[in-house]
Amino acid sequence: MDSATQQIIPVILSGGVGSRLWPVSRKQRPKPFMKLPDGDSLMSKTLKRALKLNHLNDILTVTNRDLYFTTKDEIVGTLDREGTKAAIAQHYILEPCGRNTAPAILAAALRLNALHGEHATMLVMAADHLIRNEDRFIEAVEAAKHLALDGELVTFGIKPTAPETGYGYIKALVAERDVAAKVHSFVEKPDLDTAKHYLETGEYFWNAGIFCFTAGTLIREMTLHAPDVFQQVERAMSDSQVVTYQEGTQLELDQAAFSAVQDISIDYALFERSQHVSMVPCDIGWSDIGSWGAWSDALPRDIHQNQSFGDVLSIDSSNTFVHSPHALTATLGVEDLIIINTEDALLVAHKSAEQEVRKIVTKLSDEQHPAQDIHQTVHRPWGSYTTLEEGERFKIKRIIVKPGRSLSLQMHHHRSEHWVVVSGMANIVNGEQSMYLNCNESTFITAGRKHRLENPGLIDLVLIEVQSGDYLGEDDIVRFDDEYGRIAK
Repeated sequence: MDSATQQIIPVILSGGVGSRLWPVSRKQRPKPFMKLPDGDSLMSKTLKRALKLNHLNDILTVTNRDLYFTTKDEIVGTLDREGTKAAIAQHYILEPCGRNTAPAILAAALRLNALHGEHATMLVMAADHLIRNEDRFIEAVEAAKHLALDGELVTFGIKPTAPETGYGYIKALVAERDVAAKVHSFVEKPDLDTAKHYLETGEYFWNAGIFCFTAGTLIREMTLHAPDVFQQVERAMSDSQVVTYQEGTQLELDQAAFSAVQDISIDYALFERSQHVSMVPCDIGWSDIGSWGAWSDALPRDIHQNQSFGDVLSIDSSNTFVHSPHALTATLGVEDLIIINTEDALLVAHKSAEQEVRKIVTKLSDEQHPAQDIHQTVHRPWGSYTTLEEGERFKIKRIIVKPGRSLSLQMHHHRSEHWVVVSGMANIVNGEQSMYLNCNESTFITAGRKHRLENPGLIDLVLIEVQSGDYLGEDDIVRFDDEYGRIAK
């Protein structure tokens, strides 16, 4: 085997919620899909970084079943813009629930072993990290690839620039010109004094959560050091079905089998136990964008150290970050604050508490508040809807259906709906009738009547939906036919 031409297969893990970035990052629209100031999402940036690798033919993405269509749209859109869609095979593994990184990475290794054999070289990356120096990153990947082909499990260590308490650390002795070193130990997130000590010694590196190894090495090492996890994941894979389509493959993990898999990280399951772990030290401008402070680092500061994104007015304010893309947010006489203003939620926090934002998400979860999961605009496989106004017995939505997409054939028990087309063309099934509606045309659907909405055109279909009835919850829906697999078997 010629290692110079051995392709690296990017494995993108897209499973985190990003609770410290609430209220923008939420369960149904998490951190990988957040747009940076330049308009790219973190998922798109991760994919474009992968496209710089030599001899790239395949990409495998592991994501939650509920985020499959959002993930696929993001990947396909990025490949289209980069002009590489036809050249790259897209493979997806869909998790019915999160089980941490070890099961996800092992599932990816088993899949690539089946597709390309044990020498398939995997580059595992999170979908929600940012790397500013991509040329150095590619150099580090090349160094890692050679180690991986020699049977090593390779992790990437970031040279720390500050006593960071939000990252895990790797201890490794690296000589000045070494391109790699054997790992001594992995260390949990430290307190501030310990982090300062780590910085002073020069022997500790931030754990970037980026890995490189062959599928065969990962499988053998997991079999040796985490046999229970291996058997559980192998069983889930064997109980799952693979769907092959023109662009690649899709494997949806069996829900019952995968739910029984141990929830454990790859560090705990394998890297802290194996004798074949090496680290490539690198200075690549890496950040996991794990907090609003890290997010704001991409923005310039004014003379008072304020940073802002959106429509913001700051007077007599200092060292304050404001994110307000949908409405004017004005600050007066404040300092050291984080202010995140979205369409339906407002966060005001002191900068010293930025790592504690997840406490809000936990509280919202305890109270079953919808703002823990969804935004005012909710994304669906066919497009999106935005709740414009809601009151007793009525709700008004703006619905956008992508070209060629359709909603399920469905019925509601408790609500009627009035649809008015704003732009585009709609093909509508309303009971026994099938009709086309153009701009400014409408139809009324009574409760209990089967109906379907489709966009047969080449541009987005936009319509206003007015609901009325005794109950307007999203769970009042009976699906009879659905192309997105949302009908219970």
